[in-house]
Amino acid sequence: MESVNILIVEDEVILSMDLSYRLRQMGYRVVDTVDNGLRALDIYQSQPIDLALLDIHILGEWDGIETARRMRQIKQTPLIFLTAMTDAMTIERARKVSPSAYITKPFNDLNLQIAIDLAIHNFAHQQSAIVPGRIAQVDNRSVSPMTEPPEPARGETIMFSKEYVFVKQNYRFVKFRQADILYLQSEGNYTDIITPTHKYTLRMVLNKVLDKFQAANTSRPDIIRIHRSYAVNLRQIQSFSENEVSLGDRTLPIGRSYRDAFLKGFAFM
Repeated sequence: MESVNILIVEDEVILSMDLSYRLRQMGYRVVDTVDNGLRALDIYQSQPIDLALLDIHILGEWDGIETARRMRQIKQTPLIFLTAMTDAMTIERARKVSPSAYITKPFNDLNLQIAIDLAIHNFAHQQSAIVPGRIAQVDNRSVSPMTEPPEPARGETIMFSKEYVFVKQNYRFVKFRQADILYLQSEGNYTDIITPTHKYTLRMVLNKVLDKFQAANTSRPDIIRIHRSYAVNLRQIQSFSENEVSLGDRTLPIGRSYRDAFLKGFAFM
Protein backbone atom coordinates (compact mmCIF):
# COMPACT_ATOMS: atom_id res chain seq x y z
CA MET A 1 0.00 0.00 0.00
CA GLU A 2 1.25 3.47 -0.87
CA SER A 3 0.20 6.60 0.98
CA VAL A 4 -1.30 9.54 -0.86
CA ASN A 5 1.52 12.03 -1.54
CA ILE A 6 0.66 15.58 -0.45
CA LEU A 7 2.45 18.89 -1.02
CA ILE A 8 1.82 21.68 1.50
CA VAL A 9 2.19 25.31 0.39
CA GLU A 10 1.93 27.46 3.53
CA ASP A 11 4.12 30.42 4.62
CA GLU A 12 3.30 30.37 8.35
CA VAL A 13 5.83 27.96 9.83
CA ILE A 14 3.79 26.90 12.86
CA LEU A 15 0.69 26.25 10.77
CA SER A 16 2.74 24.36 8.21
CA MET A 17 4.27 22.11 10.89
CA ASP A 18 0.88 21.51 12.50
CA LEU A 19 -0.75 20.63 9.18
CA SER A 20 2.11 18.31 8.27
CA TYR A 21 1.76 16.53 11.62
CA ARG A 22 -2.02 16.16 11.23
CA LEU A 23 -1.69 14.68 7.75
CA ARG A 24 0.95 12.18 8.82
CA GLN A 25 -1.25 11.12 11.74
CA MET A 26 -4.03 10.46 9.22
CA GLY A 27 -1.72 8.19 7.22
CA TYR A 28 -0.80 10.52 4.37
CA ARG A 29 2.75 11.13 3.14
CA VAL A 30 3.83 14.78 3.19
CA VAL A 31 6.32 15.10 0.33
CA ASP A 32 7.38 18.62 1.29
CA THR A 33 6.28 21.89 2.91
CA VAL A 34 7.15 25.12 1.10
CA ASP A 35 6.34 28.79 1.63
CA ASN A 36 6.39 30.22 -1.91
CA GLY A 37 5.01 29.48 -5.36
CA LEU A 38 8.32 29.08 -7.18
CA ARG A 39 9.52 26.36 -4.82
CA ALA A 40 6.09 24.73 -4.86
CA LEU A 41 6.14 24.53 -8.65
CA ASP A 42 9.61 22.97 -8.60
CA ILE A 43 8.52 20.24 -6.15
CA TYR A 44 5.28 19.73 -8.07
CA GLN A 45 7.22 19.09 -11.27
CA SER A 46 9.90 16.85 -9.80
CA GLN A 47 8.04 14.78 -7.19
CA PRO A 48 5.08 12.36 -7.43
CA ILE A 49 2.39 14.64 -5.99
CA ASP A 50 -1.16 13.24 -5.67
CA LEU A 51 -2.69 16.32 -4.05
CA ALA A 52 -1.61 19.86 -3.11
CA LEU A 53 -2.85 21.96 -0.19
CA LEU A 54 -2.24 25.66 -0.82
CA ASP A 55 -2.70 28.71 1.35
CA ILE A 56 -3.76 31.64 -0.82
CA HIS A 57 -1.58 34.22 0.95
CA ILE A 58 2.03 32.97 0.64
CA LEU A 59 5.49 34.48 0.20
CA GLY A 60 6.93 35.46 -3.16
CA GLU A 61 5.66 36.98 -6.37
CA TRP A 62 2.80 34.50 -6.82
CA ASP A 63 -0.02 33.93 -4.38
CA GLY A 64 -1.56 30.49 -3.93
CA ILE A 65 -4.09 31.00 -6.71
CA GLU A 66 -1.47 31.96 -9.28
CA THR A 67 0.70 29.05 -8.10
CA ALA A 68 -2.26 26.69 -8.58
CA ARG A 69 -2.87 28.09 -12.07
CA ARG A 70 0.74 27.33 -13.03
CA MET A 71 0.46 23.85 -11.53
CA ARG A 72 -2.59 23.21 -13.71
CA GLN A 73 -0.50 24.03 -16.79
CA ILE A 74 1.97 21.26 -15.88
CA LYS A 75 -0.35 18.38 -14.90
CA GLN A 76 -3.77 17.71 -13.43
CA THR A 77 -3.95 16.75 -9.76
CA PRO A 78 -6.43 17.70 -7.02
CA LEU A 79 -5.74 21.14 -5.49
CA ILE A 80 -7.25 22.36 -2.22
CA PHE A 81 -7.08 25.95 -0.99
CA LEU A 82 -6.57 26.62 2.74
CA THR A 83 -7.28 30.22 3.67
CA ALA A 84 -8.97 32.73 5.93
CA MET A 85 -9.84 34.83 2.87
CA THR A 86 -13.53 34.51 2.00
CA ASP A 87 -14.23 37.68 0.03
CA ALA A 88 -16.10 37.33 -3.26
CA MET A 89 -13.19 38.47 -5.44
CA THR A 90 -10.79 35.90 -3.97
CA ILE A 91 -13.32 33.09 -4.27
CA GLU A 92 -14.03 34.04 -7.89
CA ARG A 93 -10.28 34.00 -8.71
CA ALA A 94 -9.96 30.64 -6.98
CA ARG A 95 -12.90 29.23 -8.93
CA LYS A 96 -11.13 29.87 -12.23
CA VAL A 97 -8.39 27.30 -11.48
CA SER A 98 -11.00 24.61 -10.61
CA PRO A 99 -9.84 23.61 -7.12
CA SER A 100 -11.28 20.51 -5.52
CA ALA A 101 -12.14 22.34 -2.30
CA TYR A 102 -11.82 25.64 -0.45
CA ILE A 103 -11.22 25.11 3.29
CA THR A 104 -11.81 28.10 5.54
CA LYS A 105 -9.44 28.52 8.49
CA PRO A 106 -9.68 27.50 11.24
CA PHE A 107 -10.56 23.91 10.37
CA ASN A 108 -10.46 20.60 12.20
CA ASP A 109 -9.16 17.16 11.26
CA LEU A 110 -12.58 15.92 10.14
CA ASN A 111 -13.02 18.85 7.73
CA LEU A 112 -9.57 18.22 6.32
CA GLN A 113 -10.14 14.47 5.97
CA ILE A 114 -13.46 14.94 4.20
CA ALA A 115 -12.04 17.52 1.81
CA ILE A 116 -9.13 15.27 0.85
CA ASP A 117 -11.39 12.24 0.34
CA LEU A 118 -13.76 14.29 -1.81
CA ALA A 119 -10.87 15.70 -3.83
CA ILE A 120 -9.43 12.26 -4.58
CA HIS A 121 -12.89 10.80 -5.26
CA ASN A 122 -13.93 13.53 -7.70
CA PHE A 123 -10.56 13.69 -9.44
CA ALA A 124 -10.51 9.98 -10.17
CA HIS A 125 -13.88 10.29 -11.92
CA GLN A 126 -13.41 13.65 -13.60
CA GLN A 127 -9.76 13.83 -14.62
CA SER A 128 -10.63 13.23 -18.26
CA ALA A 129 -13.35 15.91 -18.38
CA ILE A 130 -13.59 18.49 -15.61
CA VAL A 131 -17.14 19.73 -15.26
CA PRO A 132 -17.54 23.39 -14.22
CA GLY A 133 -19.20 23.77 -10.84
CA ARG A 134 -19.05 25.36 -7.47
CA ILE A 135 -16.07 25.38 -5.13
CA ALA A 136 -16.35 23.14 -2.12
CA GLN A 137 -16.40 25.33 0.98
CA VAL A 138 -15.29 23.40 4.04
CA ASP A 139 -15.67 24.87 7.51
CA ASN A 140 -16.99 23.61 10.82
CA ARG A 141 -20.51 23.37 9.40
CA SER A 142 -20.47 21.74 5.99
CA VAL A 143 -18.61 20.08 3.15
CA SER A 144 -19.70 20.03 -0.48
CA PRO A 145 -17.91 18.93 -3.66
CA MET A 146 -16.76 21.42 -6.27
CA THR A 147 -18.32 19.34 -9.02
CA GLU A 148 -21.13 16.87 -8.71
CA PRO A 149 -19.98 13.38 -9.70
CA PRO A 150 -22.20 11.31 -11.98
CA GLU A 151 -24.98 9.62 -10.02
CA PRO A 152 -23.51 6.08 -10.19
CA ALA A 153 -20.25 7.38 -8.72
CA ARG A 154 -21.70 8.32 -5.35
CA GLY A 155 -20.45 6.07 -2.55
CA GLU A 156 -17.81 4.57 -4.84
CA THR A 157 -15.20 2.36 -3.15
CA ILE A 158 -12.76 1.74 -6.02
CA MET A 159 -11.36 4.27 -8.50
CA PHE A 160 -8.49 4.57 -10.93
CA SER A 161 -5.92 7.25 -11.72
CA LYS A 162 -3.31 6.40 -14.35
CA GLU A 163 -1.40 3.36 -13.07
CA TYR A 164 -2.86 3.59 -9.55
CA VAL A 165 -5.91 2.07 -7.90
CA PHE A 166 -7.65 3.87 -5.02
CA VAL A 167 -9.83 1.79 -2.70
CA LYS A 168 -11.77 2.94 0.31
CA GLN A 169 -10.72 1.18 3.49
CA ASN A 170 -11.97 2.30 6.92
CA TYR A 171 -13.46 5.53 5.51
CA ARG A 172 -10.21 6.59 3.81
CA PHE A 173 -8.92 6.07 0.28
CA VAL A 174 -5.58 4.26 0.00
CA LYS A 175 -3.66 3.74 -3.21
CA PHE A 176 -1.48 1.05 -4.72
CA ARG A 177 -0.19 0.26 -8.18
CA GLN A 178 -2.42 -1.77 -10.43
CA ALA A 179 0.67 -3.70 -11.56
CA ASP A 180 1.11 -4.96 -7.97
CA ILE A 181 -2.20 -6.82 -7.96
CA LEU A 182 -1.75 -10.59 -7.92
CA TYR A 183 -5.37 -11.69 -8.17
CA LEU A 184 -8.96 -10.99 -7.13
CA GLN A 185 -10.92 -13.44 -5.03
CA SER A 186 -14.70 -13.41 -4.67
CA GLU A 187 -16.79 -14.61 -1.77
CA GLY A 188 -20.48 -13.83 -2.09
CA ASN A 189 -21.02 -10.07 -2.30
CA TYR A 190 -17.41 -9.32 -1.35
CA THR A 191 -14.26 -9.23 -3.46
CA ASP A 192 -10.70 -9.28 -2.11
CA ILE A 193 -7.90 -7.58 -4.04
CA ILE A 194 -4.68 -9.42 -3.22
CA THR A 195 -1.22 -7.84 -3.56
CA PRO A 196 2.08 -9.29 -2.30
CA THR A 197 1.73 -7.35 0.97
CA HIS A 198 -1.95 -6.47 1.47
CA LYS A 199 -5.52 -7.66 1.06
CA TYR A 200 -8.19 -5.05 0.29
CA THR A 201 -11.81 -6.10 0.78
CA LEU A 202 -14.59 -4.45 -1.22
CA ARG A 203 -18.30 -4.92 -0.68
CA MET A 204 -18.82 -5.51 -4.37
CA VAL A 205 -19.36 -8.62 -6.50
CA LEU A 206 -16.47 -9.76 -8.69
CA ASN A 207 -18.30 -8.96 -11.95
CA LYS A 208 -18.74 -5.33 -10.96
CA VAL A 209 -15.11 -4.97 -9.89
CA LEU A 210 -13.95 -6.44 -13.20
CA ASP A 211 -16.24 -4.05 -15.10
CA LYS A 212 -14.44 -1.16 -13.44
CA PHE A 213 -11.01 -2.53 -14.32
CA GLN A 214 -12.23 -2.98 -17.90
CA ALA A 215 -13.48 0.62 -18.05
CA ALA A 216 -10.17 1.91 -16.70
CA ASN A 217 -8.09 -0.19 -19.12
CA THR A 218 -10.04 -0.17 -22.36
CA SER A 219 -7.14 -1.05 -24.67
CA ARG A 220 -6.16 -4.37 -23.13
CA PRO A 221 -7.03 -5.24 -19.53
CA ASP A 222 -4.48 -7.16 -17.49
CA ILE A 223 -7.00 -8.47 -14.94
CA ILE A 224 -8.75 -11.52 -16.47
CA ARG A 225 -11.34 -13.79 -14.90
CA ILE A 226 -10.26 -17.42 -14.77
CA HIS A 227 -12.85 -18.92 -12.45
CA ARG A 228 -16.21 -18.00 -10.93
CA SER A 229 -14.29 -17.01 -7.78
CA TYR A 230 -11.00 -15.71 -9.21
CA ALA A 231 -9.52 -13.17 -11.60
CA VAL A 232 -5.77 -12.93 -12.16
CA ASN A 233 -3.28 -10.28 -13.22
CA LEU A 234 -1.71 -11.66 -16.40
CA ARG A 235 1.53 -9.79 -15.67
CA GLN A 236 1.96 -11.68 -12.39
CA ILE A 237 1.59 -15.21 -13.80
CA GLN A 238 4.79 -17.23 -13.66
CA SER A 239 3.42 -20.39 -15.27
CA PHE A 240 0.12 -22.02 -16.20
CA SER A 241 -1.34 -25.26 -17.41
CA GLU A 242 -4.71 -26.20 -18.81
CA ASN A 243 -6.26 -26.26 -15.37
CA GLU A 244 -4.36 -23.80 -13.16
CA VAL A 245 -2.10 -20.74 -12.98
CA SER A 246 0.91 -20.24 -10.72
CA LEU A 247 1.73 -16.94 -9.00
CA GLY A 248 4.88 -17.83 -7.10
CA ASP A 249 3.77 -19.90 -4.14
CA ARG A 250 0.06 -19.47 -4.95
CA THR A 251 -1.90 -21.64 -7.37
CA LEU A 252 -5.35 -20.74 -8.69
CA PRO A 253 -7.77 -22.94 -10.66
CA ILE A 254 -8.85 -22.18 -14.22
CA GLY A 255 -12.54 -22.89 -14.76
CA ARG A 256 -13.41 -24.71 -17.96
CA SER A 257 -15.85 -22.01 -19.10
CA TYR A 258 -13.21 -19.29 -18.62
CA ARG A 259 -10.30 -21.06 -20.34
CA ASP A 260 -10.76 -19.55 -23.82
CA ALA A 261 -11.14 -15.98 -22.50
CA PHE A 262 -8.02 -16.47 -20.39
CA LEU A 263 -5.93 -17.58 -23.38
CA LYS A 264 -7.15 -14.61 -25.43
CA GLY A 265 -5.39 -12.37 -22.94
CA PHE A 266 -2.06 -13.44 -24.40
CA ALA A 267 -0.62 -12.25 -27.70
CA PHE A 268 0.49 -15.45 -29.39
CA MET A 269 2.96 -15.02 -32.27
